[in-house]
Amino acid sequence: MQGIAFIDLEASGLGARSWPIEVGWCRPDGAPQSFLIKPAPHWEMDAWDEKAEALHGVTPAVLDQRGDMPKAICAALNAALTGLTVYSDAPDWDGFWLYRLFEAGGVKQAFVLSEFSEILCNIAPAALGGLVAQASKIAPHRHRTNDDVLHMKALYELAVDGD
Repeated sequence: MQGIAFIDLEASGLGARSWPIEVGWCRPDGAPQSFLIKPAPHWEMDAWDEKAEALHGVTPAVLDQRGDMPKAICAALNAALTGLTVYSDAPDWDGFWLYRLFEAGGVKQAFVLSEFSEILCNIAPAALGGLVAQASKIAPHRHRTNDDVLHMKALYELAVDGD
């Protein structure tokens, strides 16, 4: 339990020019941490998808007012996650948005993402649906990073307890 963490990102949309708006992470033995991300000057607002905004509920104005600068967020991520196995339930998208974040911050990412489903690979498919339902009651998946990493943490704990 000590060497892992869960990470989630929310974004401006799902397009090739989308960019991260929020990043959060959590270790199994801790509380979630998250940052809203102030848009980098070169991230284009025409990559903003109102359907994505409807899911996560974060507006560009909120990011401008309450977002932190990418460089500071990158430093916090590296400090918290270096040396850990970092699980994402969508590593392709989250990896893409982390790339955009670290590029904007001018910082080298010091951790790699792993596929969250690897944790669940030994669970029978019939049992997995029940675990997901239980995890959703404990920590619903809501398209905000704190909620979503807590959902992964709950599913992880249920899976480990079932071993």
